[in-house]
Amino acid sequence: MKKFLLLLILVGNVTLAQKLTKDQLAEKLGDKACECVGKQEITKENFELTIGICLLEAISSYEKDVEKYYGKDIITNEAKMEELGYDVGKKMALKCPSAFKFMLGDDSSSDEDTTEPDLFVSGKLSELHFDQFLTFSIKEDSGKNNQFILLSSFENSFLLTDKVLKVADAVEVSYYEMELFDAKLGKFVTYKIVTDIIKK
Repeated sequence: MKKFLLLLILVGNVTLAQKLTKDQLAEKLGDKACECVGKQEITKENFELTIGICLLEAISSYEKDVEKYYGKDIITNEAKMEELGYDVGKKMALKCPSAFKFMLGDDSSSDEDTTEPDLFVSGKLSELHFDQFLTFSIKEDSGKNNQFILLSSFENSFLLTDKVLKVADAVEVSYYEMELFDAKLGKFVTYKIVTDIIKK
């Protein structure tokens, strides 16, 4: 019995000692950075510095895991810091999209009435893809195709996430445009980010 208990304790300790995977680490860093950003008052002038400080604060909380995947010299290694920033940025885009939008140059503030109105497109749902991000296409009556990406939750987002909408359904989409870095293409691409969708 004693040997059995000792074995259970050892197994428990090994489980606790297991390191995070790279994706889990990015998830944890994203949580920490978003939590930090949420406590700050970000302006156009200080947002780069604020994001940088929040990222460093997150890194210090998971120092050993960061060293494992990005090396010990992460702070001075520009390439590795860029890689980490990209990995964490993808997570932050889902966790705190308002900060992510600001990072990409949208200096509008929620307490100021300076936000640009959403754009609109009407047409039929032609494609729906569930990859790392949910993307879909709307074909207008003119034949023009528009591709959209779902980054954050809104009242009718369940129409997409729960697959309520089917191909050929008539819809109206509200959206804004944002530049995101496409790692496969190696360049920034302008995406249409959906903010609402209504089935007609």
